[in-house]
Amino acid sequence: MSGSRFLAFAAAFFAMAALSPAKPTVFIIGDSTVRNSTAGQMGWGDPLVARFDPAKTTVVNRAIGGRSSRTFLTEGRWDAVMAHFKTGDHLLIQFGHNDGGPLNDDRCRASLRGTGEETEDIIRKTDGKPETVRSFGWYLRNYIRGAKSKGVSPILVTPIPRNIWKDGRITRSRDGHVDWAKKVAEEEGVPCIDLHTILCDRYDAIGREETAKNFAGADHTHTAAAGAEFHADAVAAALRTLEGSDLGKLLLPDDLWLPAVFGDHMVLQRDVPLPVWGRAAAGAKVRVRFAGHDREVVAESDGRWSCTLPAQPAGGPHELVVSSGKAVRAFRDVLLGEVWFCSGQSNMDFTLASTPKRSFSGVVDWQNEVAAADHPRIRMFTAEWTMREFPQRDVEGSWKVCTPAHAPDFSAVAYYFARDLQETLGVPVGLVTSAFGASTIEAWIREEKLRSVPAFEPLLKAFANKRTAFRDDPKAFETHGLALAKWNGTGRAPKNPDPVQDQHNPYVLHNGMVAPIAPYAIRGALWYQGESNLGTRDIYQDLQKALIEDWRALWNQPELPFYFVQLAAYKAPPKDPAGGGQIAEMREAQAKSLAIPHTGMAVTIDIGDEKDIHPRNKRDVGKRLARLARVGTYRQPRVPCGPLFREASIEGGAIRISFDHTEGGLVSKSGEPRGFSIAGADKRFVNAVAHIEGATVKISSPEVPSPAFVRYAWADNPAAANLCNTEGLPAAPFRTDP
Repeated sequence: MSGSRFLAFAAAFFAMAALSPAKPTVFIIGDSTVRNSTAGQMGWGDPLVARFDPAKTTVVNRAIGGRSSRTFLTEGRWDAVMAHFKTGDHLLIQFGHNDGGPLNDDRCRASLRGTGEETEDIIRKTDGKPETVRSFGWYLRNYIRGAKSKGVSPILVTPIPRNIWKDGRITRSRDGHVDWAKKVAEEEGVPCIDLHTILCDRYDAIGREETAKNFAGADHTHTAAAGAEFHADAVAAALRTLEGSDLGKLLLPDDLWLPAVFGDHMVLQRDVPLPVWGRAAAGAKVRVRFAGHDREVVAESDGRWSCTLPAQPAGGPHELVVSSGKAVRAFRDVLLGEVWFCSGQSNMDFTLASTPKRSFSGVVDWQNEVAAADHPRIRMFTAEWTMREFPQRDVEGSWKVCTPAHAPDFSAVAYYFARDLQETLGVPVGLVTSAFGASTIEAWIREEKLRSVPAFEPLLKAFANKRTAFRDDPKAFETHGLALAKWNGTGRAPKNPDPVQDQHNPYVLHNGMVAPIAPYAIRGALWYQGESNLGTRDIYQDLQKALIEDWRALWNQPELPFYFVQLAAYKAPPKDPAGGGQIAEMREAQAKSLAIPHTGMAVTIDIGDEKDIHPRNKRDVGKRLARLARVGTYRQPRVPCGPLFREASIEGGAIRISFDHTEGGLVSKSGEPRGFSIAGADKRFVNAVAHIEGATVKISSPEVPSPAFVRYAWADNPAAANLCNTEGLPAAPFRTDP
């Protein structure tokens, strides 16, 4: 592509990116049967989120336990939701369970019975303030009319039944909040899901014993996770055929669905069994055909289905065809090759080009790099930035063929890794990139894995406290909505105060960006992260170990290769020979993962940037990761990385350092070896004189006649360090003092 053609393309590309319309949002309001924070309990609103297509909509569940149609208004929660509304959004409303009882008690949450305009003035016992209490129907009308005034489409949902049985049937509501909700819907001309009746019929059909499994122990009102899923299925089914609403079109298809990671132009992992999974109608037959192989399975009662295709050699293009009844999903231009999962924070998310979405990006000479990025056998699936409280079925994204048209949005590290691998192996390379700027490592690990390690309890407790504070104070959510309304769409958007929408918090990125992808067959994982965990570097060794174990369990690959990037040089070089710093300590914590089998570390202290935490040289990062894979995974006979400290021995007034990965010996760039410091037992470090002797380095200093400890490149920016092996790969930082 010529320079002028590229510039024309870039202008059109950036213009389209800037003008992409905002997706509609589905808001949900209600009580604990819709959203529940009590241990062992869950409302239907949370699992409903996963039933919507993330490419078409965003779902925000603002229901809260203990609230009624009255208190959701009086506590300011409705104002907070209203502040976020935009034309084209949708609203699901369910109240009723907490609207009965005395008007003025220690909760002050009951509404007047019925749907009329009558009122009752009270002085609340809870806070001594006056309040005019209105009918249940009045509050519902208030929500409906408020939503319509903002161009939002409201839907009423009747309350779920309680698990109370009589004469072999679950008890149905008579002349109460269910009927009043239906009446208001009819009078206001809005759609209504009679969830109460739908669930009563379903529970009668499965019987009392099976119904009990959906509720939380002896609790007859609140559902457990299984019941929340059961109710969410009922809501989703009702939405698909609901008259007067098109919200059902935003749901994932119910006849046949596969996650977005299965798509046209995808690369499937060669030479391993290939899992394929999705959802279909309960009990439906699903047929999967690929490269001359045919599999047929039956969807389970919840619609889940999965099968495993036999291992296939590299090649293609092929077509993967999945069918169930009349529904057919055909994925074309499918290649078989090597697939790698690429994750981390902004340095992995850093794209080849600087784009409106990732303005911090752009490799050295990115215009020419993009223009030359014509590699049709390299493909990349990039997961959309997504954080969720619970694991999701799907994540927005699609496979792109590496051409100058698509390369600007490719992760630069992953691209250079793939380019090296594809040229070396001669097979297609697929990259599944799931990265998020400023994310912490704990955000990428499953909740249950984090809970299994006592050292992580403070992280989980802090997250729980943040969620509770955000839940209990609607003002922060309202302020955010008002700020969004004023935002003109350029520059950084106002920060979302919801802790779940913060990439620093535990498991939220696993739920949004890993759970929908595993167990898509991969060869290994690449990881570039650490800057956001400087404050927890003391437990980073445990966190990275947990991540590796968690991903190996998710993919059912106990020996899944895991290659990571040690943090690059950053900040001003140190003046103190002792060096030190948070980044230096983080590098040490990262390096400890090398004790785990089938791992490798790409050292980047020589290609950092003193003033930019996002170094522009991503080519060498990708190539070093590729070298690790070529040796560790593909068994090519070469040195995998730069020298790694093995041992230190005291020889009189000097210390001799031995290294691994020095098959051709050691060299120093630009003169004598630098970056070493030495100290006696007092740990007072001074700059050392270093001499290369074969595959070792002997260091000393006249100021330290009885040396005990040595440090190398032990600084946030060890600019002086210049030790390499004969492959030109830098030695990793280390220290021998405890």
